[in-house]
Amino acid sequence: MTAWTVMLRGIRYRAGRSFVVFLLATTATTAAVLAPAYSRAAQQSVLTDGLSAASTDATGLTAGAKGTADSAAFKDLAEIRLAMNTALAKDQLLADRLDLPVAAIDTEISFGDTGAKLAYRDNACYHLTIDGACPDDPGQIVVSKRTATARDLKTGDHLTVHLGPSTGGRDKTFTISGLYTPTDADAAYWGRTSYFNASDSTADALFSMTEDDLRLERTATLATRLEYPLRADRVRLDDVAGLRTGIQTLGDRLRGEELELTTALPAVLRDIDADQASIGRTAPVIAVPLLLLCWFVLFLLVASLTEERAPEIALAKLRGYPSGRATRFGLGEVLLLIVAAVPAGIVAGLLLVQVAAGTLLADGVGVEVRWPVFAGAALALAAGLAAAVLAGRQTLARPILGLLRRVPERGGRRAGVADGVVVALAAASLAAAANDRGSPLALLAPPLLAVVVGVAAARLLGLWSQARLRIARRRGRIVPLLSAAQLSRRPGGRRLVVVVTVAVALLTFAATAWDAAGQARRDTADDTVGAQRVLTVAADHPSALEAAVDRADPGGHSMAVVRASQRFDNAPVELLGVQTGRLADVAVWRGHARADVGDIAARLHPDVAAPLRLGKDVTAEISVDALPAKPALRVAAVVAAPGQPPRTIGLGGLGKGTRSYHASLPACGNGCRLVGLAIGRAAGGSEPFAVSVVVRGLSSEGAPLAPAFDLAGRWRARPGAAQVSVRTGAALGVDVSGSDPSDAVVEHVDTPEALPAVLAGGAPTDDAAAATFKLPGFSDQPQPFTVAARAGNLPRAGRRGVLFDLDYATRMAERGASLADNGSLRYEVWAAAAAPADLDRRLASAGVQVLRTETIDGQLEQLARRAPALGLWLYLLAGGVAILLAIGVVLLTAYVGVRARLYELAALRAAGVRSGQLRRAVFREYRALLGVPLVVGLGAGLLGAMVMLPGIPLVTVGVASPITWELGMGALPVAVAAIVAGLAAAVLMALRLMSRATPERLRDGAA
Repeated sequence: MTAWTVMLRGIRYRAGRSFVVFLLATTATTAAVLAPAYSRAAQQSVLTDGLSAASTDATGLTAGAKGTADSAAFKDLAEIRLAMNTALAKDQLLADRLDLPVAAIDTEISFGDTGAKLAYRDNACYHLTIDGACPDDPGQIVVSKRTATARDLKTGDHLTVHLGPSTGGRDKTFTISGLYTPTDADAAYWGRTSYFNASDSTADALFSMTEDDLRLERTATLATRLEYPLRADRVRLDDVAGLRTGIQTLGDRLRGEELELTTALPAVLRDIDADQASIGRTAPVIAVPLLLLCWFVLFLLVASLTEERAPEIALAKLRGYPSGRATRFGLGEVLLLIVAAVPAGIVAGLLLVQVAAGTLLADGVGVEVRWPVFAGAALALAAGLAAAVLAGRQTLARPILGLLRRVPERGGRRAGVADGVVVALAAASLAAAANDRGSPLALLAPPLLAVVVGVAAARLLGLWSQARLRIARRRGRIVPLLSAAQLSRRPGGRRLVVVVTVAVALLTFAATAWDAAGQARRDTADDTVGAQRVLTVAADHPSALEAAVDRADPGGHSMAVVRASQRFDNAPVELLGVQTGRLADVAVWRGHARADVGDIAARLHPDVAAPLRLGKDVTAEISVDALPAKPALRVAAVVAAPGQPPRTIGLGGLGKGTRSYHASLPACGNGCRLVGLAIGRAAGGSEPFAVSVVVRGLSSEGAPLAPAFDLAGRWRARPGAAQVSVRTGAALGVDVSGSDPSDAVVEHVDTPEALPAVLAGGAPTDDAAAATFKLPGFSDQPQPFTVAARAGNLPRAGRRGVLFDLDYATRMAERGASLADNGSLRYEVWAAAAAPADLDRRLASAGVQVLRTETIDGQLEQLARRAPALGLWLYLLAGGVAILLAIGVVLLTAYVGVRARLYELAALRAAGVRSGQLRRAVFREYRALLGVPLVVGLGAGLLGAMVMLPGIPLVTVGVASPITWELGMGALPVAVAAIVAGLAAAVLMALRLMSRATPERLRDGAA
């Protein structure tokens, strides 16, 4: 027979053991293939998710210009399209990953006192529901139904609009061909341009389908552009470098055509790079413990199998086999199985990655077969062959008499040296990881710690067994004697302890890390989003947003939020103005119960005077006993319209006696607020004067106001150069003296003196613990704040921010600033779970355009596909495979060499040892072999988690998340239950196998 025939027959004869070798070698190859294949798929998933999650305007490309007739903004869209097509023809990679462009032109216009956009957008009529006809002909437009209702317009009317600057430009009359409603105002088609944001002073966009209608006035400022959405599903990892280069080159080419390329895609790709790099570093490191465990188990298996075949090898040597041929005879089967496992391991690894891609990763992500996959398989093959040769070398090198011995050799000095080397390497690696727990090496620390603990446990178990053996001998106790003898004489038992300890610790750490990361992701999602649903919107000003939210959700399950950012000590401070009356029902504020939030909200909204709301006029009844000869004086009302800066409206010249002073307020049809009363010179100048007036009453549209002149502090003098004093009573007395040319103003106090706020982080002042501070709120001027409460974090603002009442903050800002043109304000609507499902459509109907929607569940889904979570998935998988390997090793110790073990037990039976005593002895043996590493492994895994998790990014790359995890139902209890069940099943199988040790086995002389 040839050597091949002998090996194949040996594999068939030892089918069960051969299958175990093949399975372990396949597992090792699978682990080696899994790291590069999974890493590649996870990086692609992060890229796809990152591009899909970014807004369309961030990832897309916009090519165009903005300006008057002397700029490229007045070019025909066909010219811009031709320039783009010519440039993209030289970069096919970029061209293939861009979708069809949307051409757009818009310019600011006005009609009456209303501002609006006149817009052209490709195929706009397909995205509008029009009552009437699409404006296909020149001079035709469509107007939104909302604007038509507010301005009393209808189909067929002629509307004259002003094009160009207010001091120049020209008027153009358009015919209204129809009234429209946007089919989906939040669709990506509309880009980031706010077309549908009608308010008291603005109208929704007017659409024309004729480009030249927008170019009628050469002094008008046009924004002309082509918007190219990015096809995120087409962008692969290999495309990223080409995209970066292509965008840079395309921008350079377009500048030669006087066009500007605008995109945030390079910045989005830079943000994604961090996650991709983290996966590329950590995935191979996570696979290392599994690979080493596979090779170690393979080493144990080959050593045991070779030891079992020692008599056959001895016979081969007795028949004259030379050393090399005897080695091939002893190891040929194993080496052949290891080689045969390589293709199976490659297929298994790729299939496993494909399953992971379908369940864990982004849509459209699949396995990619690339050279690192085959390099990993080659590494696994080389390591497997080396492990097999090293495992069999000691047995093959023994003399013939040593090979024929039935009693296993004791572990010698070399085992102790090997243990010492392992401990030294593990200690060095742990020390290196301790210096930087955030490095990929930190992920090796838990299994290395388990190795150290496992080796120590194995050595201690051996010493304990020897001590128990001596005690049992003296006392003559059979069961402890037999179990202790087996534990002390078999070096394979100590190796089993190490393997089980490492496997249990690996899975325990992975499960604990997964549970902690899951809680950290939940906390991060709650903190980042701030409510079950958050809609980023475009609004004219805070009051307009509050009114829109009240109309869209009268049930109070949503609230308006206005955000701004300020800086103090070179660090950002996030400002949040919220509707405090709805805060407890809407916000998700981690660490705060609903009652606590309600109490905080009450402190943020102390009782103050209601604002004095005005209609279309204002009247003041004022008495003056004496007037100076010079100068002539006047009285005025300081009025603030929502979102607008305060205006001083003259009520008339002051005269002696009691008079009514009146002014019309045509711009206040929807409600203005009386900020205060002003007294000053009628014709300017700086002559000193002194006057005393008594304000007896205030009214609007014939209805008296409630100024509460008798309440102290309700009216106060605004700081200025003039000396002003206020006297309370049934009427308000005001004494003014001075020579300052500006008016003396007496304000109605309808806000707290200092705005109560919840502060996260230190106070933005020199004293971080200060109870009061000043900071610009919604205006440029610093305003006073008082700390009503402190918190570790604020919803959606993090660990450094200020949260306060939106209404009070708006009133304070409107005393001296315009909020309608404050571009630093960001508008949001936070919605609870009970909020209307169609809240976005209701807000659009109320004149607020929804730009983006975020949810806690959506944020969780995104975080679950970030680099830390994907790495922990691989770690969890490695831990599960490690436990399967440990169970396999337990069965290995039971089945390999089972004939010799059964022979020994049968001999003991024949010597008079009862079968029950033998079963108890075997059970005690396995209880020690598995119970010790189970307890030690669980402790090592938990200890590794306690030490390493605070320094390992669990949610975001480069950021170590605070650990708030508590033991509960999660991956860890499931992992512990699986470990215990698997090891118990292995022990039951071993005990059942030992039941075959009957005295009859001695008759056939089986060894």
